[in-house]
Amino acid sequence: MSVMYKVVNGKKRIFYLDQLRALAIMLVVLAHVFRNFSNNFAVGTWQWYFSTLWVDIAVMGVPLFLMISGSLLLNRDYELGSFLKHRFARILIPFIPWAILLPFLLMFVNGYDVSLVSYKNIFLDKQYWFIYMLIGVYLFLPVINSFVKEFKLRGVEYFLVVWLVTMVLGFLNKYPFHELELSYFAGYLGYFVMGYYLANKDFKLSDKNMIRLGFIIAVVFTFINMRYTISRGFTTKSVMWCTYLTIVPVMQATGLFLIFKYWAAFSSKNPGSFKNRIYSFLKDSFVFKIIFAISTYSYGIFLVHYFPLNTLKYIGNHMIPFFKWNPLIWLPLNYIAVFVLAFLIVFICGHIPFIKRFSGAH
Repeated sequence: MSVMYKVVNGKKRIFYLDQLRALAIMLVVLAHVFRNFSNNFAVGTWQWYFSTLWVDIAVMGVPLFLMISGSLLLNRDYELGSFLKHRFARILIPFIPWAILLPFLLMFVNGYDVSLVSYKNIFLDKQYWFIYMLIGVYLFLPVINSFVKEFKLRGVEYFLVVWLVTMVLGFLNKYPFHELELSYFAGYLGYFVMGYYLANKDFKLSDKNMIRLGFIIAVVFTFINMRYTISRGFTTKSVMWCTYLTIVPVMQATGLFLIFKYWAAFSSKNPGSFKNRIYSFLKDSFVFKIIFAISTYSYGIFLVHYFPLNTLKYIGNHMIPFFKWNPLIWLPLNYIAVFVLAFLIVFICGHIPFIKRFSGAH
C-alpha cells in the first residue's frame, strides 16, 4: 500500500492529512500561548520579538484546519439533511458543554462580577469564534459542493481566482467593495475550496520541486507576516498580524499543505530515499500513535485548551509572574503544559462512557 495511507481500525486514512491536522492544532495552541507572553513585554524588546514573531508562524493553524476539511468534504455525494445533521452534531455536541463551562472560569480569572450579564458577555465573546464561523461555512457548503461536482477543477480554479483577488484586496485594505459585490467569495469558505484543489490537482512540476516551491511560498509569506507584525506593533503597541481574510496566511498555509502532500507523494515513489525513511518512521513507528492521537482529538483540544491556558494565565498574573520571566525557557514550558493538559483532558473524556461524546474525537 502507498505510504500516503495508513490503515487504522480497518479504515484507510490519508496520513499527510493526519500530519497536517495534528500540526494545525499545535499551531493554534501555540498562537494563544505565545500571545499571552508577548503582551507582557514592551514592543521592540528581544522578549517581545521572540514571543510575537512565533505567532506569525502559528497563524497557519486555522487555515490548515479549513483546508483539510475542504479536501475531505467537497465533491462528495450526500443527502442534504443527513449532511447537515451529521456535521452539526459533530460540531455542537462537543462544543456546548465546554462553551457553557468556560465563562465560569473566565469570570474568576479575569475578576468579573459573577452575574448573568457577565456570563452572557463572556459566552458570546471571541474565544470560540472559530466554531461560529464554521457553522456559517457548513450551512453554505452543500451549495459549493454542488458547484464543485458540476464544474470540477475548472470551476474550482475560477472560484479561487476571484477569491484570491479578494484576499489581495483585503491585504491592501480595499475591502469592503461597496458597489463591486464580491462578498460571496471573500470569506473563509475559500479555504475549503483551496484545500480541495490542492489535494486533487496534479501539478506539472516534480514532487521534489513542489516540495521546494511549497517551502519557498511558506517562508516568503511568513516573513511578510512578520514584517507586518513588527511595523504594526510599533504603531499600535500591540500584537497585530495579517488577518485570515488576506492573501498572506492563505499563501503560508498553501505552502505548508504542498510540502506535506508532495513529501508523501515523493516518498511513495522513492522507497529508498532519505525522505521516505523519515516519512516511514513517522508513519510506521510509535510516532504515528502520537500523531494519530493528536489528530483524532484535535477538535477537542481546541475546545479544552482555553481551560489550562487561562488557569496558567491567572497563576502567572496573580501568584508566580512567569509571564515576565525569560521567554526562551518559560514560553516553551507553558506551551507544553497547556497542550499536554488539554490533550489529557479530552483523551480521558474519550475513554469514559457517555462523556466521550464531548471529547471531540473523530
